[in-house]
Amino acid sequence: MLHEIAVPPASPARKIQGYGMPEDDTSLLSWDFVVARMEAARHFWLTTTFPDGRPHAVPVWGLWHGNRLHFEGRPQAAWARNLIRDPRAVVHPPEPEQVVSVEGRARIIEDDDLTDQEWDDLDGRFQQKYATDSGSPYWCLEPTKVIAWDGGLLDTMTCWTGW
Repeated sequence: MLHEIAVPPASPARKIQGYGMPEDDTSLLSWDFVVARMEAARHFWLTTTFPDGRPHAVPVWGLWHGNRLHFEGRPQAAWARNLIRDPRAVVHPPEPEQVVSVEGRARIIEDDDLTDQEWDDLDGRFQQKYATDSGSPYWCLEPTKVIAWDGGLLDTMTCWTGW
């Protein structure tokens, strides 16, 4: 069973002079903002790196569940080969105004990580979301850092680290 990942406390992102970022924690976003954005997203941009260091970004289908992104794809895909070699990745929904960027480590969910019922539930949610009768989100990305902000300004930029 993959238990829900506990969320560390929020903090202001590293301040960059002139960007209007939060001075203290009074304007920080709640984790509910992250969950709402990730659950509402239909697609996610997944960024990995090729062996020579070049970035590789592709859209993927996925589900936010248990504070991790579950997504699917064939192991022959370039991004999957990249993750097998180096599991570090970044995912984010395409929304440019209500931003959530999740850095983390991806892995294939093993059959015995979930019960048959949990697999059925996860597959069912995935297939319903994408109106398909097949597909299984057997990859997951577990966060190591999340950055989010609401609106064109950065005055709500919030960071979660310490997983």
